[in-house]
Amino acid sequence: IDHQPKSSFLQNDLIKVLAAILFFTGNTFVLSSMYALGITGTYLGDYFGILMDSRVTSFPFNVLENPMYYGSSMVFLSTAL
Repeated sequence: IDHQPKSSFLQNDLIKVLAAILFFTGNTFVLSSMYALGITGTYLGDYFGILMDSRVTSFPFNVLENPMYYGSSMVFLSTAL
């Protein structure tokens, strides 16, 4: 990886700060949504007929419709930066 070409545009402190903010924000969305849904809501879902009693509306679901998808995308983008 060290021998691959690097863009000079991405080698500045602003991009590194942006990547760190995206990484921590994305992980906050992913981990807090896992906490809000619990193990059965996160991993089993409706595959095994285990449904939530009601829709989760607490954080992070009151901020984003799909916090796990957006959070994961933020973490992937931060890693790429």
